[in-house]
Amino acid sequence: MKKKKLDIFNLFYSGAAVVILIGVIAKLLEWPAQDILITGGLAIEAVVFGVSAIKFVEVEEVHKGATEATLAKVADGLGQIASSGIGSNADTYINIQTGNGQVENEQAIENSTTLVPLADQKNQNTPDAATASSVQSTTSKLAIDIANSANSNNPSSNSSSSNNAAHTLWQLEQMDILSLAKDLFFQPEWDKLSSEQYSQISVLFKRIFDKKLPNKEALPFLIQFPVKLPVPEMSKLTLTKTESLTIAEIELLCTAFSIINFNSFFELFILEANEDNFDIRARKANETQIFGGEDELVIHHTQEFYGKDLIISPNVECLSNFIRVKGQGLLEHLIQKVDVKAEAEFISLTNILQNQSDELKKKLFNKFKKIRYNVSNETGYSYLKTLVQSAISFKDTAAGQALFNKIIEVQIENNLVITLDDVVNCYADTIYFGPKNEYSVNLSELFVNGELHNLNFINAIIEKLAADGVANKSKLLEVFNLKEQDSKKDVFNKLNYHLNKTNTAPSGAQLAFILLYKQYS
Repeated sequence: MKKKKLDIFNLFYSGAAVVILIGVIAKLLEWPAQDILITGGLAIEAVVFGVSAIKFVEVEEVHKGATEATLAKVADGLGQIASSGIGSNADTYINIQTGNGQVENEQAIENSTTLVPLADQKNQNTPDAATASSVQSTTSKLAIDIANSANSNNPSSNSSSSNNAAHTLWQLEQMDILSLAKDLFFQPEWDKLSSEQYSQISVLFKRIFDKKLPNKEALPFLIQFPVKLPVPEMSKLTLTKTESLTIAEIELLCTAFSIINFNSFFELFILEANEDNFDIRARKANETQIFGGEDELVIHHTQEFYGKDLIISPNVECLSNFIRVKGQGLLEHLIQKVDVKAEAEFISLTNILQNQSDELKKKLFNKFKKIRYNVSNETGYSYLKTLVQSAISFKDTAAGQALFNKIIEVQIENNLVITLDDVVNCYADTIYFGPKNEYSVNLSELFVNGELHNLNFINAIIEKLAADGVANKSKLLEVFNLKEQDSKKDVFNKLNYHLNKTNTAPSGAQLAFILLYKQYS
């Protein structure tokens, strides 16, 4: 017979809702007691929410499962256990604690899943070892059981089972299944390495990074393991001290890193020469690895000016695939870092760029706003000389000339500085216009601020550069834009430049030249 029972909580919630609704109605209809009713209703609603926040749920206690490192250790020895001589038509059931092997009828477990109970080694001799969690696999007929150690001490066990247990335990210890090392470093792609290479990389990783790789024979089992094992991130590798490497070990690392497409090695570590050996160490924040196979001039420049920041790697060809700053990228890096006020560094970098692209030379020119050469004390001559050499080396001579003309200044006197636009390259004193040259303008009336004398200073500079073997005179005249005499158009442009520079209105002769040029040109 069923009995009815009053639901207290339902009565409480529903009753509270009634009070709240009455309070709202009172507020809408503006009853005299509206304030009391609405306040009481909201207060009860707050109590309802407070009470409903308290709730108890049932929680099932779950035993701690086997770690993925444990599973990896177990799979490390499956290959050797599988070849223990048990018939192919039966299932092998190995107890890790006792080492007892059992053959179960295949049909009896055909429709069931294979259980792989696991426990921590240090808990194997405790009664709780039998509570280790199970991992199910429907693809394998091989099972490994970690049972209660009390079973292994059963006096009823015969001597044959004891011998078998000792033998199996010895096998598992040799395969390192029983020791659950936390430093297992599993890289499935390294199965592509040969057995010899894998053995060498295992020793190398243990020595340098203190990481232990599973046996090569265990990799296929780990790759196909029912529980997907995590692949450790290479970026988590660390070095606590400097270690030495041989060229063969460096090449082995290159091979292993290529297989897994790990290209950020030198964002973490640095390789550098140390007498006859090569050292690997942790990278400092300000350091950048560069390839040791660069041109000799680049290597010398780097060592002299950036020895603490740019670290040269061993000249091992395979390293170039992993080093980001190399080749043209390295040259751009050097251009970006160059201090143009440091004369020796600037000259060294310019010499490096002599046989490089015009684009790189242009980037170096753009580092300058102006370069000034003083004709009296020859201050700035080394910069002038170097920039002339760089401008001449341009494949596009016009581009090199334009960049040079843009930044060069010549100081004639203490308060007088000229550019190449202030140089008038005309040997005749008069310019003629008209079909029969019936109109003429004297140059001395066009340029009244000494522009006609500036040519002498530039010619003296060209003579000095030619004497110093910078280039032949013909090339120098081309760089200084003096290879040909100024045309009427050149004179017209320089006159406008002169008027704009001095911010003056044109004189009568200057105005006449402008009108004649526009009329007959």
